[in-house]
Formats: sequence, structure tokens, C-alpha cells
Amino acid sequence: QVKGTTMSNLILFSVVLITLALILYSTAVWLNWRSRRLTLACIVVFWCAVASDALATRFMGARVETIRWDLHTISGYLALALMAALTLWGTVALLQKRSDRLARFHMLAIPIWVIWVGSYITGVYLGIQRVSGG
Repeated sequence: QVKGTTMSNLILFSVVLITLALILYSTAVWLNWRSRRLTLACIVVFWCAVASDALATRFMGARVETIRWDLHTISGYLALALMAALTLWGTVALLQKRSDRLARFHMLAIPIWVIWVGSYITGVYLGIQRVSGG
């Protein structure tokens, strides 16, 4: 009973964290798109989103013995890696004051965000199927 309760809490916490990552990524991507230039505030929000995403991914992985490499899992790990790489690239561009990269950041961020949201949606779909017994 206790283990099941702990696992349910872990799943709930994962869902909250991954949804927080969705909100943070979306906020950072669209604020950046509006300004057409990467700012320190946006990169801070990106790093918070990456941390939330990574933690949620870790907690979700903790509930299974072996990883099942399906569309959701592959796209989820790919999307996390792309967001982390994008955020690191943006951080370096910001530190180096590379105006050309800061101005192009939104053109990379939007397609990566679309991949990430696609993975989020497949996760919601699979989660609903599991809860409903389907």
C-alpha cells in the first residue's frame, strides 16, 4: 500500500513538473519570438524549464523497470536533449554577446518547441489511456 501511494505521488509530481515545463518553455519561446532577440530573462526561464523537464523525466523513468522505446519515449528524450542544447547554445551566445545568434535564436526555438509539445501531447494521450484502462 505504501509503495503504491509513493508511486502515485511520484507520478502526480511528475505530471505537475512536466506541465510546469510546458508553461515555462511556451512562455520563453513566445516572449523570445515577440522580442526577436534572446534576453537574459528568457534564458533563465529556459533553464528553469529544462530543469523541470529533466526532473519530471527522471521521476517518470523511476517508476518503470525497463524503458519501452516507443514514439513518446523517443520523442521525449529527443525533445529534452534539443531543448537543453538550444538553451546551452543560447547561453553561450548571450555570454559572448553574439548579436547574430541572439537575433536568430527564435528561429531555432519554435521548431524545437513544436517537437517538445508533440511529445507532451503523446504523453497526455498515453496517460489518459492508462488511467482509463485502455
